[in-house]
Amino acid sequence: MRMLIALACGVCVSPAAWSDAGDPLLKPGLYQVEVRIGLPNVQDTAAPIVFTRCVRAADLRSGQAFFILSDNPLKNCELLDYQPTADTAVYRIACPGPNRGSAVAVFDISGAAYHGNIKMNMGGKNMTMSETQAGKRVGDCD
Repeated sequence: MRMLIALACGVCVSPAAWSDAGDPLLKPGLYQVEVRIGLPNVQDTAAPIVFTRCVRAADLRSGQAFFILSDNPLKNCELLDYQPTADTAVYRIACPGPNRGSAVAVFDISGAAYHGNIKMNMGGKNMTMSETQAGKRVGDCD
């Protein structure tokens, strides 16, 4: 039944990513997320940015809970092949057109926290960078 619901939403979700109660492994709620941008061969690129955001069950099912948070052109590209498991979530990003950008993301998830890295290739700019996120649940959404 859970797989049918996930497929109806257009997202293939592994049954292992769901608890016995039918909820996503990461608990929905208000999360404080520290984001760090990394560039190869550059130390201390920028100070971390801290976001407070509401993560809903729909965000967990679609992968948007773990998507790019920084101001980045890949943020407007399509999230593909989202695969959550019991303790991880992985996906890739592919942008359309020539010289397109791409990314691969891997996140470790638990009941009230997550940590992951999105490794990005900026396409025609021949530039790579990464976005590291560390989120912890701080309460319920309004």
